[in-house]
Amino acid sequence: MFLIHTTTPGVQKIISYFSAIMTLEEAAETFSRVFRRKMSPRQALNLLKPVGNALATQEDKKVKEIFDQGQQKDSSKQEQEDLHREKTIDRLYIETDEILARMRRGSVPMEKREQHRKGDVYRGVKVGAVFQAERGRERSELAPQVFIDAPKEGSMRYVARRSARGGFGKLLYALARQEGLDAASQVVVLGDGALWIWKLVAEHFPDAVQIVDLYHAKEHVWEVAHAVFGQATEAAAVWAKQACELLVHGRIEDLVDSIAALPAIAPQSGQSKSVPEQALGYFIHNASRMRYPAFRAQGMHVGSGIAEAACKTVVTARLKRTGMRFTPEGLDALLPLRSSKLSGTYDQFWEPHSRLIA
Repeated sequence: MFLIHTTTPGVQKIISYFSAIMTLEEAAETFSRVFRRKMSPRQALNLLKPVGNALATQEDKKVKEIFDQGQQKDSSKQEQEDLHREKTIDRLYIETDEILARMRRGSVPMEKREQHRKGDVYRGVKVGAVFQAERGRERSELAPQVFIDAPKEGSMRYVARRSARGGFGKLLYALARQEGLDAASQVVVLGDGALWIWKLVAEHFPDAVQIVDLYHAKEHVWEVAHAVFGQATEAAAVWAKQACELLVHGRIEDLVDSIAALPAIAPQSGQSKSVPEQALGYFIHNASRMRYPAFRAQGMHVGSGIAEAACKTVVTARLKRTGMRFTPEGLDALLPLRSSKLSGTYDQFWEPHSRLIA
């Protein structure tokens, strides 16, 4: 084997692809074994960064094109076009979540509380999944005659961006437009109830059906039970199971009353409100997004498992392995690279590139 001093577009394409699914060490070793040409992790990183940056630039270009087109079109004419446009997609789903990634200490601005601690820091990464729905095999527990939506084969697309970089809402909107937003009869957005999600939806998908995924809502119920009755106690389990029944059946007002009737407890350290008080605000604010029987009766799935799976698939499986930590530049290059690979658009990106990306 010999050390590579120069490279080719083919080498860059292959090592970037390997790096999208493996650690840099694994990607370099795999390349070396398969092609019998020595490759170091540092070389792999230097080769993939321009590819990831080019993919990010492509994403930003598409966002700009879509928003420029929207500003140029006459609104009244656009409204008429919208009325007559054939809806070829029954239901388009948009799911989004946020996950933390480990950053090298000093590579990002430090918060005050972090300055007094040793070690690396963590920053958010927003992840989105967009897919068309088709009738799944699972029947609804609340409406047995109805089949629950499932992702249409080959329609799943992903985007991911470091939260501090900004622009995620426009990026997700652009992806939804590319995947048939204008052709969808109905749009459904699922999230965990975080305020930033619904602000994003209000700005970019104002007509969408909004659903708080049932799994996260149940987590809030159990947090209340453990805070009031103690961890792993029978009283906590009994109350939580009854409360979850109310939740599943969309009886949010009854659930709120049940929480309000609990014994008062003190707020946790650093918090102004107790866990039950925080939960009251959460369920009251999201009540309209928790009418699960009505959603189920229409065949909508009510769990953002796909969004969580997207976080695990895009970020955790590749970027949160033991000992991994990143700089903003490295993370910003890897995220579009991995999203492109998982969305099945990586080869399409390379078609017009006949020369090395630098």
